[in-house]
Amino acid sequence: MQDAPDRGAASGLRGWLSDVYLPALVSAQAEQLAVRLGDRATVDDPIFGRTNGMPALARYLEEVSGWLAKRAGAFDRVAFVTGSDRDVTEGTLALTVDGQQVKVPVAIVAERRPEREVALRLYYSTKPINGIHAVRSPLLPQNDEVAVPPPVAAHLEALARGDAAAVVASFEVSGTLRDSTGQTYANEAGGGALRAYYDRQLAGGGGAPGGIQVLKGARADDGRTCALEYTVVRVHGKNVAPQAGLAVYERGESGLLRAVRVYGDVYV
Repeated sequence: MQDAPDRGAASGLRGWLSDVYLPALVSAQAEQLAVRLGDRATVDDPIFGRTNGMPALARYLEEVSGWLAKRAGAFDRVAFVTGSDRDVTEGTLALTVDGQQVKVPVAIVAERRPEREVALRLYYSTKPINGIHAVRSPLLPQNDEVAVPPPVAAHLEALARGDAAAVVASFEVSGTLRDSTGQTYANEAGGGALRAYYDRQLAGGGGAPGGIQVLKGARADDGRTCALEYTVVRVHGKNVAPQAGLAVYERGESGLLRAVRVYGDVYV
């Protein structure tokens, strides 16, 4: 693997930016992280919103770090993929909320731009944390030229048609979907839990099929895993306010999907 690019000034934090972002914040290294990100960085978070540039970014990172410390935040890295202009880290954020530990799947995207500029976008469901689903405006413009592998294209097309059988057919036998809450559904004989999940998600008014339509924004793909940022514009066959989301698609040896992991408050 190529070395991680160093976008900011020397800070002591080494590695891919998506990889170091949350570990730095949960370990009280907000100041070092601000130096590493640089004064041209932008960060967008479902709870804390969007900020860019210094000194606002430094204050923002200190606020997030303090918020995590009060909730005994801990981050467990799960997976990583890098593309030509962005890297994506997946993991689980553990927090103590109202005396109970919750574990929230999180994806962090670090987009590398010219002139040592970086944009970080975090995707996770806010429901387990504050009881509210975040309605998040689009973070990226629609880009129909974004290329995705054939099983991902087939999966998205089947979702748009509201065809649950075709969605499940895009998975390998024993393939899994992990939703934004951390619940996993497996493709079993006859579809099993995975088919039941998509039957529910694709049901429109009166039980008729209803598609889920996403507009592609950008992706990172290493030949085996594709992390796609998108905007959801149709759910249960009905138009909705455009909302940002991200899903990670792993291909198996068969060429079909071995695993799909969804991040954000829209189920896709």
